[in-house]
Amino acid sequence: MKKLFAVLTTVLVLAASGCAPTVDVEAERAALRDVAVQWAEAANEKDIPGIVALYTAGASLLPPNAAIVPGAEAIRAMWAETVESPGYAVTIETMETEVSRTGDLGYSRGTYEVTVDDPEGNPVTDSGKWVVVCKKQTDGSWKIVIDIWNFDQAPASE
Repeated sequence: MKKLFAVLTTVLVLAASGCAPTVDVEAERAALRDVAVQWAEAANEKDIPGIVALYTAGASLLPPNAAIVPGAEAIRAMWAETVESPGYAVTIETMETEVSRTGDLGYSRGTYEVTVDDPEGNPVTDSGKWVVVCKKQTDGSWKIVIDIWNFDQAPASE
């Protein structure tokens, strides 16, 4: 009986491990890194539909010194206002990207520099860091579910 139990247990373990999906983690990391590149390109082109398309419908932004921005419509409104700021330009660098073993959840983190014009029309640049959590969609694309960033230094007081 013990031998039969051992054989059945081994068969079940082998069957279960054979059913586990094979994930090309490096390919998924590359796809996830590309989300950040697409976001920066869309932001610099002021392509609001392109930016919003990178988020899930239930995504949330966690901007610095502000309330949570929940859902696609609120995200659309916030980014539309932001990228239309005079002189707006952003550069990003992705420093780390990780993907779960199952290949359905991941995150990226990095740094950014954003420039906007002050009220006198002079460019002002701020730098900071960001983290996005992404979820793989049924069509194989990656979309942002949480987007948080903050400045390296406190904003200048007026």
